[in-house]
Amino acid sequence: MKQLMLNMVKTYKQMNKPDDKQNIKNYGSIQYPECTLGGNHSGEILSLICLEKECQQNQILCCCICQEEFHKGHQLKPLKLLLCEYDQKQKEFQSGTLKQSEKDLLVKKINEKEIISLEQTRDLQQQIVQKLNKIQDHQKQFFENLRKLVKLREIDNGNTSLVIENILNNQQNSQLFGKFVKELLDALIIQELPDQDLGYEELNKAFDFHIKDQSDRIKQLEKQMFIGVHQQIEFLMQKTSKNLIQTSCNFEFLHNNKHPQVEIVEPQIVKASQSTHGYKFAVMNPSLDKNQVTVFGFKLNNVHSSNWLAVGACHLSVVQSKQFGFAFQSLGHGGYLVSSNGGAWSSTTANQNNVVKCFKFGKGDLIVITYDPKNDTMTFTKQKTKTTFKLDVPKSDNNLHPCVLFYYALDEVEFISSEGINQLLSSDAIVEL
Repeated sequence: MKQLMLNMVKTYKQMNKPDDKQNIKNYGSIQYPECTLGGNHSGEILSLICLEKECQQNQILCCCICQEEFHKGHQLKPLKLLLCEYDQKQKEFQSGTLKQSEKDLLVKKINEKEIISLEQTRDLQQQIVQKLNKIQDHQKQFFENLRKLVKLREIDNGNTSLVIENILNNQQNSQLFGKFVKELLDALIIQELPDQDLGYEELNKAFDFHIKDQSDRIKQLEKQMFIGVHQQIEFLMQKTSKNLIQTSCNFEFLHNNKHPQVEIVEPQIVKASQSTHGYKFAVMNPSLDKNQVTVFGFKLNNVHSSNWLAVGACHLSVVQSKQFGFAFQSLGHGGYLVSSNGGAWSSTTANQNNVVKCFKFGKGDLIVITYDPKNDTMTFTKQKTKTTFKLDVPKSDNNLHPCVLFYYALDEVEFISSEGINQLLSSDAIVEL
């Protein structure tokens, strides 16, 4: 209900902007169709548009009852307001109208680049398939070697002379001659397997060990592939969801958003000054977007031997009220962080605050952070090992900002943008295969 009221207030403000008042009048006579779902929906008009991607494929028009039953938490907009916004954009673009020849050139360029981009994706798909086929070949060879070992026991049980005799007796029959030579060769190839005096129980245990080891390696490969590919997909989704005209968001540390004992080396690099040890925040601007996934990272350039610092995001207003210190003993400290000793820190969730349940990290490590406001989560990934940890980040009126929390003097951390991370990882998904 609170969110519904907020949406209504926001819509009212938008519809009463001076530029839009005339447009509202122009669309005041729209005859909206009635909802056809029946029941409580009867008589309700379809005046709302759902902007969620999933709904755009199915039920894009909805009434106020649809909103409550099928679109709770979705981004909705009155059709009248959508038309006004479209009108406004048309007026804005009129001042920069392109010539037909210019539009043709741009469309031609887009079409050409689309073909190249799709070819790159197909090439990538083929490379992945080829590497997976190679893995399958190794798996088949592994199990074939186990079968050969069992067959070798037949030869060891008094059949050795028979194999040799078969070879000598079939010198004129190339097919049989080759068959028996291969049997002998298979036996000779098995060199790195257990001694010949192992019985059934010993062999069975050895097989179990090697088969489990093989399975564990496949699972680890699958995990690394999933994390690497998933991360690349997140980058692509973030890229395509941005306004094409909008410039990339440049996060930077500001002097009025940090503890006095933190130095700004560069706009994206901060360092704890050579002073007493103690908790001290350095917070970045602008805030994280509440409407789309944001990926960013922190690289640890220098870390004290005792190895404690934390990275993540925080509510700037809360941290400011505490003079950029950190009262970690209770909730409400404003941070959503992971620390290098494996600690997790949450401003709102008790079982995720001041507990050691995350991965550890240190000097040289890159920690990639994915903030997903739609699912209310923040996922931390240690890039070197692909290990992950997830924090719950409930919706709040306070904005979240990327941040670093220092404790020891002279520690240094560098912010890495999503573009920078993407450049570092561009070939990882394939190389790791």
